[in-house]
Amino acid sequence: MQGYAKRFLNQFGWTMAASIMVSMLVAFTLTPTLAARLLKRKSHGGGGHDAHPRRGADQPAAASWLDRGYLRILEWSLDHRWAIAMICTVTFGSTFVLNNYIGRDWMPQEDQSELGIWLELPEGSSLAATEKMTLSMASRIEKIPGVRAVVPSTSGFLDRVTMSFSTVLLDPPEKREDIMAMGTKVRAVLRDYASARPRVTFPNALGGRDNFAPIRAQILGPDVNKLVEIAREASTEMMKEPSIVDVKANLNLNNPEVQVNIDRQLASDLGVRVSDVAGAVRLMMSGEDEISTFKELSEQYPVTIRLLPGQRDDPQALSRLLIPSAKLGLIRLDSIAKLERGLGPSRIDRFNRQFAVGLYGNVAPGRSLGEAAAATQRIVDSIGMPPGYRMSFSGQVKVLEETTANMILAIGLASIFMYMVLAAQFESLVHPFIILLTLPLSIPFALVSLIGTGRSLNLFSALGVLLLLGIVKKNGILQIDYMNRLVAENFPLRSAILEANRVRLRPILMTTLSIVAGLVPTAVGIGAGASTRSAIAVTIIGGQTLCLLLTLLVVPVGYSVVEDVKNWLARRKRPRPAEAGALGD
Repeated sequence: MQGYAKRFLNQFGWTMAASIMVSMLVAFTLTPTLAARLLKRKSHGGGGHDAHPRRGADQPAAASWLDRGYLRILEWSLDHRWAIAMICTVTFGSTFVLNNYIGRDWMPQEDQSELGIWLELPEGSSLAATEKMTLSMASRIEKIPGVRAVVPSTSGFLDRVTMSFSTVLLDPPEKREDIMAMGTKVRAVLRDYASARPRVTFPNALGGRDNFAPIRAQILGPDVNKLVEIAREASTEMMKEPSIVDVKANLNLNNPEVQVNIDRQLASDLGVRVSDVAGAVRLMMSGEDEISTFKELSEQYPVTIRLLPGQRDDPQALSRLLIPSAKLGLIRLDSIAKLERGLGPSRIDRFNRQFAVGLYGNVAPGRSLGEAAAATQRIVDSIGMPPGYRMSFSGQVKVLEETTANMILAIGLASIFMYMVLAAQFESLVHPFIILLTLPLSIPFALVSLIGTGRSLNLFSALGVLLLLGIVKKNGILQIDYMNRLVAENFPLRSAILEANRVRLRPILMTTLSIVAGLVPTAVGIGAGASTRSAIAVTIIGGQTLCLLLTLLVVPVGYSVVEDVKNWLARRKRPRPAEAGALGD
């Protein structure tokens, strides 16, 4: 597994592998030793014991009743294998239907009793104005029930005095509403500060401010002004979308500037290159180019040049700059260009060597990241960008796409490795397929459990699906292993299937109940990090419980089909009596 998912699951995978190896060692050594010492041997008849348990012998009444009920269902299933095949087909097909109803997230939202507020005042605002608005906002936020304190910071970010960040510290989760509800209350207050473009942020495992925002889309293209136009229209439509909140377009076209509009045709006729115009303007405006050095005693100082402050702000003074011309020597700037005042970006962002304007947003409460990303894509597509312009997702949406691809690859590789191990264990290439057949049948039940509890499909619920496949596979191994033993002892096929699954029913139920009981406290979700742990637990509990009966029927039915096909092929290969007599003559 690669990418950010590896950072979270790598240690988990190694821990699971090591613990399973240790448990196998315990099962082979300590468990038999303790069983020999602690369990009393029960005799049947004259002190001997049966090779196989007798049906209903020494079993509680409840267990005997359960056996009879299961055997009646199993016998019906063996008599109506086509019905089981139809049920399996419908169950597997429902995966694609349920897939449209479940949301997708990178990770479940953790309640860390903290959230952040960004304010960005218009360009030209003073530090005092930024501080005044930030303190006013902080005093109102502190009055919200459940807010413990607000820590504002107005020292300027990235050398920009128009920005501030405030950390909102909340009471413990048990003393207030959940983090998303608190964010909604904070946004209600921030509506009165719309001119500062407020945004609420939640701590996430990836860190960063805008780099890993839930919605981070880059509009890319060759013209900054056109990008701003597209981004402004897109952000307006995104604000109307119910699945997205805290929408922000990184426009920044509020910076006063003097714009030099070159007549490219006239400049070409006069032998003036655009790069020469840019170099001359830069030389006089930036003051960063060294044109000479000044020596005093043993010290040497660089000499730079630029216009006086009053001249740099005066288009008429700039228009008198001399530009080199291949045909006329030196000419004035205003002879090939028009200078005028205007507004431009305070900074120019680039992404993959293209101009970029960012669209940012958070996921609305009760919605998923996948839903918000799809809405953003739909809005941008409806605008109809001209050729040469496109949108690219980054941030959590890109991480979600990478994680989805990695989890699909992980499940595929896990299935291949399981098949290889099972084929070696059963010394058969067919029986492992029966076990693997039950794996996709458990996925719809896992999705149902997530939808029923209002959860989304994220990194940790996908991990729960992966663990669920391992548990379901273990049940199939128990069933097929015992059926093979009875068939090898010349039991009739149907009797072997019924007896083996009756005997294996109790350990399968015991395993399932112990797993469910052990995961219930985790599924309830108590304490820090509860949403992460509960996502795994709910997936396993719901998937294993709901699909248990189906897998208890699919494996024996599949086994009967495979054995019937094997017997039919064996009869086909066996020579007929007439052919055998001819060969004897």
